[in-house]
Order: sequence, then C-alpha cells, then structure tokens
Amino acid sequence: MRAAQILLVLLIAVAVSIVATQQQAGPRAPSVAPEPPPLAKVDFPSYEKRVLANGLTVYALEHHEQPVVAIRLVITAGSANDPLNLPGVAAFTADLLSQGTRSRSATQIAETMDQVGASLGASADMESTVVSASALKDDIGLAFEMMNDVLMNPAFAPEEIARAQQQAMSSLTASMEDSDFLADAVFERGIYGAHPYGSPGGGTLRSIPALRRDDLVRFHNTYYAPNISALAIVGDLSAEDAFKLAEQWFGSWQKKEVPRVALDAVSKIQGRRIIVVDKPDSVQTEVRVGHATVTRKDPDYFNILIGSIVLGGSSSGRLNQKLRVEKGLTYGAFATIIPRKGPGSIYAASDTRTEKTGEALQLIFDEIEHLATTETPAEELGNAKTYIIGSFPLSIELPGDLAARLTNIFLYDLGDDYLQTYRDKLAAVSSADVLRAAKEKIAGDDSVVVLVGKAADFQDSIRSMGNVEVIPADKLDLGSTALRIP
Repeated sequence: MRAAQILLVLLIAVAVSIVATQQQAGPRAPSVAPEPPPLAKVDFPSYEKRVLANGLTVYALEHHEQPVVAIRLVITAGSANDPLNLPGVAAFTADLLSQGTRSRSATQIAETMDQVGASLGASADMESTVVSASALKDDIGLAFEMMNDVLMNPAFAPEEIARAQQQAMSSLTASMEDSDFLADAVFERGIYGAHPYGSPGGGTLRSIPALRRDDLVRFHNTYYAPNISALAIVGDLSAEDAFKLAEQWFGSWQKKEVPRVALDAVSKIQGRRIIVVDKPDSVQTEVRVGHATVTRKDPDYFNILIGSIVLGGSSSGRLNQKLRVEKGLTYGAFATIIPRKGPGSIYAASDTRTEKTGEALQLIFDEIEHLATTETPAEELGNAKTYIIGSFPLSIELPGDLAARLTNIFLYDLGDDYLQTYRDKLAAVSSADVLRAAKEKIAGDDSVVVLVGKAADFQDSIRSMGNVEVIPADKLDLGSTALRIP
C-alpha cells in the first residue's frame, strides 16, 4: 500500500510538470486526428470444393499444424422449420442423434469416441443443424463411421427422449427465473412475432412435454438430406483423401425434395413498443433495444455491421463508454447484429440499477440517434474495421474454426469468393455508408424495448418513452405472440 502511494505521488508530479511545460510553450496548433492504420491482410487458407452426385457440397482444407482432423456437417434446417405451435422439435432431433442408434447405445457411442480421444456432437440452432466430430488423423475413419451412424440411424429411443425432456424442463424452468434469458427471449418474440424466428428454439414449458417420438422421426425424415447440406473436412489430411472419405461415408445418402420455409420480411415497427417483464425480486434491470434488420446477403450488411461495432461492438464502443465509463450505470453495454438467411436483428443490450433504468434507456436512445445523424469520424471508423479484421485470425486458429467458416459460406450462400473479398468489402465501407445505413436501418424510435426488472421502481421514468406493456414474470408465455398466458 505504501509503495502504491509513493507511485501515485510521483505520477502526479510528472503530470504537473508536463502541464507546466505545455503552458510555457504557448498555444498549440489545432490537433488533427491521426490517419487510421491500413487494414491488415486476411489470409484464409486455400481449400477445395466438390459437389457429390447426391447434392452434398464438400469442402476440403489441408491444415497440417496438428495431427487432427475436424469434420463438420451443416444441414440448412433448424428451429425455423419446427412445426407450428410445437417449438423444440429440431433441437430435440439433433440432441437425440448421439443418444443411441439402431446398433449402438448412447454409452457405447461415448465410450467408443473417448477411447481414442475423439469427439462427436450434434445441435440445432434457428437455421441449421450441425453434426460434428474430430479425431486424430489415425482415427479419422472411426470418426466418419460414428458420424454416419448417428446421422443415418438414430434410434430416438423413448427412454432417451423422456430423459431429454426432463433435463430440458429443469433447465428451462431455471432459465425462466433468469432476467438475462428472459430479456433475450422476449426481445426475439417481440421483434419477430409469428415469424419462424420468433419461436423459442429450445421449446417452451408447454411444447417440451408434448413432443413425441413421431415428431422427431418426421423431422429427421423430412429435413436431413444431402442436397441441403455441406460437409467440411479440415486438418492433417490431403484433399483427395478427404473427398474419398466423404464419398465413402456420405455418397449413398439419398437426396430428397425438402419443403422450404417462408422467411418473409418482418413488418417494420411503428413507434416504440416497450415490454416490461415485471420481476419484483430483481435488484437490477436487463435492457434490450432493437429491431429486425437486413439479411446476411444484403449489400448493406457490412455497413450495418460496422455501425454496430461503432455503437457497441467492444469495450471502447460508444454505449460502453457512455453508460459504464462516463455514467457508471452498468458493468457493460454493447450492440450487435445477428446474421440470418432471412431478416436478421440488431440490438443494444445492457443492465443497470433499478432506479437508473429510465436514465440508462434514454442514453441508449441518444447514442443510436447520434449514429444515425452524424458521420462516424475517420479514426473511429478505422478502429471499428481494425477490430473486426484483428479478431478474424483468432477465429480460424483451429481446424474446427476453419470448418465452421466454410459451412457458414454454404449456410448463408455467400459465394465461393467471400473469404477472399472479405477484407476488401470492409475496407470499402465509408462513414457516409454507415450514416446512410444507420438512418435507414438502425432506429431507436421505431424499435422493441424489453425491460426485465422490478417494474414498480422504474415504470414512471419510462412512461413518456413509448407504449408500455407490463407482463408479470409468472404470466409470461414465450410460446405465444401475445407473450402472456391466457
């Protein structure tokens, strides 16, 4: 403690000396913001692509830094393909794949992979189902065999379904007490309504017990097809060997006519819809502000992406600087864009002390308006681009990361030159582009606002900000577009 005090005194003395020197030197010329450094190169490793006779797209990328191979299969069907009023089917179908096949139990699958230090898993999100595996090069044949078995021959055993339902109900019941979870779920339902993206992918307290084996079998038979899928093989394996393994284990997979889900545009919100989820036991308020935005392929995607980084993509973003650093209202505030094949979403998020809810919310509105009314300074724009490019190498260090990048190209139909032109598209974004996109497509006035907290202590401070609807937490129904138990 004594040493810290001495260091503080020395720092103050140095600062005083610098100020005195500057005062003696007289007035200085106006400062000019430095030119941002040029964007770094984006070097994604070269890869090869082939399409099998059954329509399966296969990517092969040689990565010899470790004796490991990652396999990632993406099927372009997920929770958005769930039957109407029965959310959770896609998620349960994926989760049950590794819980037993016609010839292997869940325990046998796990033990077989563990014995060779390999991994195998499956999951579904809103727009896709992913089955992935990784193994040492010498055991890659076994990994393909196991992956093929869980994909083609899932047992969907009733006892495993019952166990999964029990676990899901316990998890969801706990999550319904979590303000962060509620804010995200209510926001999704609020901006998308009856659109497939508005439905909770993991299911609801009503839908999970209602799931039956026939629902999972039907989803598997309908949507698990090679012609809407891509397979990425990345690691210590030649491209030719990778293509041979793909043909060996997935070449006989039969193509199907797969029904398409309508991913229509979402109606623009008129005015602010403020949804308050009243949790009287809360000591702080979770805040979300946003709306639906462009598709991942939209020409404005990169403009809005960079706008979201400026607004709050990192700790130096405007929201964090204003709400946390300057005002001390939160531990953190950020903004992000969620890419989708259909309409994505953009939103700001934070939490704050209950009594400061109105102040924090108004500051978020102010920063969104600032982004949409004033050009982003060149230095700030350059920093946002550098942040995106600088984080890119960290996202492609491992074979599994590279495989995910390749399957995302397929999922969003980004084109074979996407990774080669990624940097150039970012570099081409100007302050004028960000301002125009923000004016047209990032709004605080026409948005959904979700506040989860003790409503009685902040309700008066937000009445003038929009149309306020209060829903008690114990009356909340995420499976309903009305968000309320009848």
